[in-house]
Formats: sequence, structure tokens, C-alpha cells
Amino acid sequence: MTPMSGGFDWLAVGDAAEERAAASSPGILGGGAARLAAHAAALRARTALVAKVGADEAGRRVRDGLERLKVDLRWLRETPGLRTTIWHQPDGEDLALRLDELPPNFVRAALTVVSGYALSVEPARSAALGALAGAHARGGRSALLLEADLLWWTNARMTRRVLEPALAAVDSVALQAADAEVLFGSVDSREALRLLAGLGPRLVYLAEPDGSVWLREGGRVHWCPAGQSEDAPRDRYAGPAAFWVALAKRSAPRKAAADSIRYAQSVRRAGAPRQPQGPLPAAPKGREELSRL
Repeated sequence: MTPMSGGFDWLAVGDAAEERAAASSPGILGGGAARLAAHAAALRARTALVAKVGADEAGRRVRDGLERLKVDLRWLRETPGLRTTIWHQPDGEDLALRLDELPPNFVRAALTVVSGYALSVEPARSAALGALAGAHARGGRSALLLEADLLWWTNARMTRRVLEPALAAVDSVALQAADAEVLFGSVDSREALRLLAGLGPRLVYLAEPDGSVWLREGGRVHWCPAGQSEDAPRDRYAGPAAFWVALAKRSAPRKAAADSIRYAQSVRRAGAPRQPQGPLPAAPKGREELSRL
């Protein structure tokens, strides 16, 4: 996978929303695809977001925050009369993206990244699967952020069924230990890697609660420990985003995984970076931009 001249490093497909701790609190950027795109852009990847919001104030705040990071938003759709999803208020537009609203295949991207929550319901499920299937036609590869815990919350009985076709189509997958437990029960991390690889992806990136990462690359398993002097990551999207950005920029998978840990430990969430204690695999200007979201 190489950076593309005249194309995108990333095409992020899935959900965009606003998150609030309480109804009266300020909103921050939410939605898996939007948060992944924010981190990727902060890491200086040429990134476009394919998602849907309502034509309302929350949608404008989502758009404004991503524009500051220079995310390409020509495929961030707005639906008049409907509202942007505000977590945890259901029935917004984050799962309303349709298959026919994906960019045409001549839009090139080194990596098409799909947020797993988009597999929850139609029409977003068909759009997500279509994006994964079309990644090679765009001249690149496909990646899936699993989010099995969110899928379980929305549709427990269908979680494995909706994930299996996505995993069969994808080149790499990232997940948390909590996602592995939802899918496979109380198996250890090595076994979870083996089971996931058996469903299709060549690369499997599994983050432990302390930020350490297991990486399965073909038949090899790598262990990348988290820095003991740092707190555990608080943003589930930061590590996978940094891993995939590094892959899109030609880093070896094992190095990409190790570098992603430092980035994940440097940010609290897409709206609040921590003070870094050492060099990071990203330009500092990008991290400063995240604080404005």
C-alpha cells in the first residue's frame, strides 16, 4: 500500500455525530468514521469523509471541526429536515448513508476505512459493505474498525452475521479487547487473533485496555507493549487511525503498530490532546488542531 499521487491516503466511510456528556454540555466530534478521519487528518493524511449529518447546528459543528483539519467533505451529505445524531440520543442521520452516495470508483484512495457501527442497520450496512468491496477498484486496500461492542448494543443477535461478510472482504481489521470478548467470549488475545484471521483479514490489530497492541500479520504474531509511564488510551479511535495512516505511508505493519501506541497515549480524545512526553509519529500541528474540535 503506497501514498497515491492525485488521490487520497484515506477514504473514511461510516458515521458522523456529536457527543455530549449531558444535554446541556458542549458537544465534541463523535461517530467512528468522523473520529478516525479527524485523527488521520491530524496525522497529515489526505483524508475524505463519506458520511451523513442533518442540516442543523450539530451538523454544522461537525462540519466546521473537520474543515479546520482540512478533511475533504465533498461526500459529507446533509439531509434537510432531519437531525444530526447526538450521542446518546438515537434516530439521527449517522446510519442513513446509502450505497449510491459513495464516491464514484474513479476517486482513488490508498486505504478505504469503514467504521463497524455503520454495519448496524440499513441503508448504512449496504454502503459500508459496498465501500469495502470497492476499495480495490479505487487502487487501494480496505480496513474495518470492528466496534463489535457497539453492534452488540444495537443488535446482539445479528453481530456475527453482519460482521462476517465485512471481515471476508477486508484486508485489515482493528478492534479492542472488549470487541473480541463480544465475538468470542473469554478466549485469550492470541486465540482471538487466530479466529479473526480465519475469517479473512491478513492484518489484525487488537488493543488491550492498557494500550498495548497484539498484531497478527499473516501467520506471525507481534506483541507491542504500551509505555509504562503513560496513562491508558482514552480514545478508542486514536490507535487504529495512527496504525492505518502509517500503513498508508509505507511503514512496516509492526512499526506502524508500535508507533500507534505512542500516539494513542498522547491524546485523550479527538477534542482534547494530552501533553506529549516524547516524540510522536505525527506532526504536532495536527494534534493542536484536534483540540479545537
